[in-house]
Amino acid sequence: MEIFEIILLILGGFVCGIVNTFAGFGSVLSLFLYMDVLGIPGHLANATNRVNVLVSSNVASITFYKNGKLNLQTGRWVILSTLLGVSLGMILASMINEDQFEVVFKCLLVLTLIILLANPKKFIEPPKGERTISKILLVPLFVLIGFYAGFIQAGFGVLFLIIVVILAKVDLVKATALKVFIVAIYSFLVVGFFWWKGMIHWLPALVISIGQAFGGYVAANYMSKIEGANKMVYRLIVVVIILVIIQKFGIYKLFM
Repeated sequence: MEIFEIILLILGGFVCGIVNTFAGFGSVLSLFLYMDVLGIPGHLANATNRVNVLVSSNVASITFYKNGKLNLQTGRWVILSTLLGVSLGMILASMINEDQFEVVFKCLLVLTLIILLANPKKFIEPPKGERTISKILLVPLFVLIGFYAGFIQAGFGVLFLIIVVILAKVDLVKATALKVFIVAIYSFLVVGFFWWKGMIHWLPALVISIGQAFGGYVAANYMSKIEGANKMVYRLIVVVIILVIIQKFGIYKLFM
């Protein structure tokens, strides 16, 4: 790789680490760097991208934990339910048509944006005193969202936050810490699988991981210590989803 490419990967990784920790969909940028800058084929870029996700999510998880925002005891049932779904999603992923994925993903993007815009106050700060939905109903939801993560991955973070914040009434920052921790755990499995398959380009993966790890640390540290982080995270999530919708539906072509 050229020096310019190395610098670009590190800077791009830094942005990815921030966006992935706060909102999700940061992989849109890292996949662009792998495929369009380095010329790595799509399926190998997807496999390689899991390495930097693994690194940044672990760094962010440790930062959240040290700052007292990651409670593994109270969140244990959420973690186990989601990981069960991830395992099922990984096993069954090869049985579903990729075009069907794309249709479902687009529909979920629009639905997610509607939910977020319909009642922002509930997402930014869950009302105190309201009863949470029974675990009997929440556990299947987390298994389902975990299945989606093992299946498609992109957009998992936002969907997870909607369930944890709006339905389980967990603070947005603590919910984000749980999300990042779950991604860190299942990324070990995914990276191990792709490594076994020989699909990872290690050099660019490690370079972009440097920037992404630092971005994950900065984002987790900021969310843990700065007042009003919930509002900022909410706004960023909405902006990121709108940008992804514009890209996925080809709306940007109307202006070109």
